[in-house]
Amino acid sequence: MDVRVLPGSVVLFLVGLLSMAIGSLPESAAALDFSSDRIVKRGKSVVMAHVNAKDDRWRFEFSIPQRGASVIIVRVDRGTAWLILSKRRLYVEEPITNDYRLEVSEKMSGEISREFVGDEMLNGYPTELFDVTVAEEGETRQYYRWVTKVQRFPMKTVSKQGDWSEEFRRLVFTEQSRFLFELPQRLDPANPPANMEPTSNNE
Repeated sequence: MDVRVLPGSVVLFLVGLLSMAIGSLPESAAALDFSSDRIVKRGKSVVMAHVNAKDDRWRFEFSIPQRGASVIIVRVDRGTAWLILSKRRLYVEEPITNDYRLEVSEKMSGEISREFVGDEMLNGYPTELFDVTVAEEGETRQYYRWVTKVQRFPMKTVSKQGDWSEEFRRLVFTEQSRFLFELPQRLDPANPPANMEPTSNNE
């Protein structure tokens, strides 16, 4: 259909969708509201966090602070991540990096093939288990990925090499308050102003 015959409101809606996609990586978090405990294992490292998600807004509360932050709030709509240092009542504002992105789409980034393995109950949800092949940095890697049948949510992903895994436990799909994703007013910025950045010894 010729776009010129579309009502103005529809055209604006499509433009809005396109603008939301700019700056996001492929297969970024789906528009789901949920809360869960998230466990990520990388080698001997284990990072546990309680996650709240609302559309493109995510909140991570860590059992052990990461980079000094007990809470990280990610706002894709602002292109910003806030690292909250609760004990010092400070926050650090940073651009969003891959480390702050929550990937909860059914399809993995770089996925080139998948094979259905079977059905399985996992953490109280009926899931489908897939054998997934992904292209990463010029190489192929394989994963097992459990996806909920109804929400198409990746409940668990495990590298076949055994060096990485991600799992969501105590997962609840329910509306999340927008206040969870706002910066608390009692905090002060830890980022130094641009005119106060330290100069190098060569200057």
